[in-house]
Amino acid sequence: MDKHPQIWFYWLNDYAPAVGLIVTGVIAVIGAGWALFTWQKSKAGSDRIITGDPVDHQTIGHLNSLLDRYRADLDQRDTELADKEALIAHLKTMLELTPKIAAGGDDKLASRAQALLADLGPGSLGAALLPNLRALIQDYDQGPIKDLVHLYMGEGALTFYGDPQASLAAYRRAHALDPENIDAINFIGQLEHLFGNLKAADDAFRQVLDLGRTQDDKEAIAAAYGNLGVIAMTRGDLDTAVDYYNQALALNKKLGRKEGMALSYAILGHVAVARGDLLEARQFLVQARGLFAEMGVQPKMAQYDQLLADLEPPAEP
Repeated sequence: MDKHPQIWFYWLNDYAPAVGLIVTGVIAVIGAGWALFTWQKSKAGSDRIITGDPVDHQTIGHLNSLLDRYRADLDQRDTELADKEALIAHLKTMLELTPKIAAGGDDKLASRAQALLADLGPGSLGAALLPNLRALIQDYDQGPIKDLVHLYMGEGALTFYGDPQASLAAYRRAHALDPENIDAINFIGQLEHLFGNLKAADDAFRQVLDLGRTQDDKEAIAAAYGNLGVIAMTRGDLDTAVDYYNQALALNKKLGRKEGMALSYAILGHVAVARGDLLEARQFLVQARGLFAEMGVQPKMAQYDQLLADLEPPAEP
């Protein structure tokens, strides 16, 4: 239950111009604190097969072209930087795996992969790949499990915005095959939150927290605290939200992760606004804005400039 109904009511009346930015900020923050870290790990694990055959170079060119268009689409959606890079990493790994499968001979899997690659072209779109990608996955009964996981993660990325239910199903399948895949669990949590399934989202983020502790993955722990803080805030439990985000902030400071620190300050600022403590809110949001400026994230700088302006007290008559 909302512990501060009166505060929410008066704040909504007095600061209505800032409501849209506050809500947008809360939704955009979820999951972003650690996805950049998982992207940095995953990008190091992919390699390209180039044999010198012009066809290979042409295929790689088409793959890169599709990734560029996918990135541009995410840019237009104002996707959080870390989430964007994680989704691109999922798609990139899947696409670069496909030529390897296609090179496997004349068996069914190779034929499916070749059909998928045949859909690639200078103007191809990600959605056009889905039928052959799903056919490849359906026939993938003799390939390595880790490759099948990458295919599901790629499907999750391709459908994340256009068909979030399909994206959730794909990430769930990846998780079922690889129960310790923190990246898959994180996106499951994000999508469950999107659909309003707070219990399922909370369960997913607690799995991230448990796995982070087991694997001594402090980036995952920090992100889990942040995500659980967003869930608590969505439920109206502002005290618990502040506790989680202070823990996330402390870990991000130790790790020197500016993006994680900025996101923590941002949410703490949003909570302070919700509580009606506008002085504290401005202090947190100024810190968030400063970190986004250091990272050169222009859209965030502009967003927080506007938010801070909306939170300025009205001039005395």
